[in-house]
Amino acid sequence: MARKTANDDPLAPVTLAVGQEDLLLDRAVQEVVAAAKAADADTDVRDLTPDQLQPGTLAELTSPSLFAERKVVVVRNAQDLSADTVKDVKAYLGAPAEEITLVLLHAGGAKGKGVLDAARKAGAREVACPKMTKPADRLAFVRAEFRTAGRSATPEACQALVDAIGSDLRELASAVSQLTADIEGTIDEAVVGRYYTGRAEASSFTVADRAVEGRAAEALEALRWSLATGVAPVLITSALAQGVRA
Repeated sequence: MARKTANDDPLAPVTLAVGQEDLLLDRAVQEVVAAAKAADADTDVRDLTPDQLQPGTLAELTSPSLFAERKVVVVRNAQDLSADTVKDVKAYLGAPAEEITLVLLHAGGAKGKGVLDAARKAGAREVACPKMTKPADRLAFVRAEFRTAGRSATPEACQALVDAIGSDLRELASAVSQLTADIEGTIDEAVVGRYYTGRAEASSFTVADRAVEGRAAEALEALRWSLATGVAPVLITSALAQGVRA
């Protein structure tokens, strides 16, 4: 789950989202945009990549408007900004405009550290979005997703979901959303097993073995999960051919 600094106002003049977890970075942006639109439904949102920011572009986007419209300017991959654009960003951080929220997404690390340091020095609201490489972190993420949804899931169910889905946070979040939409009451290990059993083990050879053994339903289930997890169809047909020949 993304960690935030003490300044937790999504409408702070500058929000700095730091890390390489795409889901958390996107959520950091969505939180700011949602807060801005709640304050003003006509908020103008500009979502930009480094190649779209030429020298002077940021100044143009953040210049005062005759209509005093609220605006959210999102800058992705801020570590890749050109030197001239970095100067523009630093200048803006020194005197942010009213009714405008700047959101800087930065991967962290040494590259583009000047932007990172300048934003922090300017007192930006910071949201940490690190990659979750440890199983314990992903387990905590799943538990938090259920809590956010206002639903109860047993510890065994959370662990089973992490074991079945793996390390992709988007897929974990999607699985939690699916379960909370479909299931009433407490979500337990049996429910997770019914939905996701077989996903972790799904491979081209699993599909082939079950098909050759005549376990059609299980073969189709494994096929579904293998395709969902990115197994190339050509590997599945190759494994089937080998199984039939054997």
